[in-house]
Amino acid sequence: MKRILLIGENISRSLSPAMHNGALDYLGLSGEYRYELMPVAPRNFDAEIKKILTSADVLGFNVTAPYKCEIIRYLDETEQFVQKCGACNYVKKENGRWHGKNTDGYGFIMPLAKMGLGTESKKVTIMGAGGAARAVVLQLINNGAASITIINRSPEKAAVLKSHICAASGFDPEKFIIYSYLELQKDKFSSIMIASDIIVNATSAGSGENRLPVLFNAEMFNKNQIIYDLSYVDKAGDDLKDSAKKASAVYIDGKEMLMYQGLVSFVQWTSKKPPTWLLRKIVGEQLDKVKS
Repeated sequence: MKRILLIGENISRSLSPAMHNGALDYLGLSGEYRYELMPVAPRNFDAEIKKILTSADVLGFNVTAPYKCEIIRYLDETEQFVQKCGACNYVKKENGRWHGKNTDGYGFIMPLAKMGLGTESKKVTIMGAGGAARAVVLQLINNGAASITIINRSPEKAAVLKSHICAASGFDPEKFIIYSYLELQKDKFSSIMIASDIIVNATSAGSGENRLPVLFNAEMFNKNQIIYDLSYVDKAGDDLKDSAKKASAVYIDGKEMLMYQGLVSFVQWTSKKPPTWLLRKIVGEQLDKVKS
């Protein structure tokens, strides 16, 4: 049996194993493949990755935070999208070589496309500058976004993202703005939100100690905006979601992105395509279990 892994830190709540193993069962492939969690602490990353890459029973793996950028140097080949955005979330062994791709960009854009929502000529604000944000930024640029604004705890990290992607994609650096949360007064933050066509939360922050260092309210949003939270776990006291809905903005969470990026990965590992209704059903059922 071949193993497919999810490599990351703090991944115990991931829905990916249930989604992929449910699809394997449905397609009669559970005797050939199994999807497993592989939590890895940062201090052990180098040793664990080298061990995984020499394991004969590992067909491939997904990569999640905080390793989407770091994994690239261990791979034999990467697709152009990975090279341009600097992040990889999908790996497969083919003919003895490890190939890296990125399915996050596709996963992000498909829910918008299915809803008939375009991103061309849109002003986009993204909170976060990690691996998921890199894929989202490049996908938006490829789809014709007019401008990109990133708000991040570390402006230095965001600057590295900007430099890499602008150089790789040819996007105008003058249309790519960076802010630090700490530098923004409430009025300035509100004005950025109000002026944006699309607002993306690409952080893992929620409520409590790990929440974003800002408070949202309905006055920041309007019915013509798209508010897209890449997280798929409902968060108590989620003022981003609540404010977006009060303002009648289009609100999208990360469930559909999870499904579509997972679908592409599944097909490329197994050459079989599970129905989207099945993946959506599994994800919904798993989230209901978390709530109950």
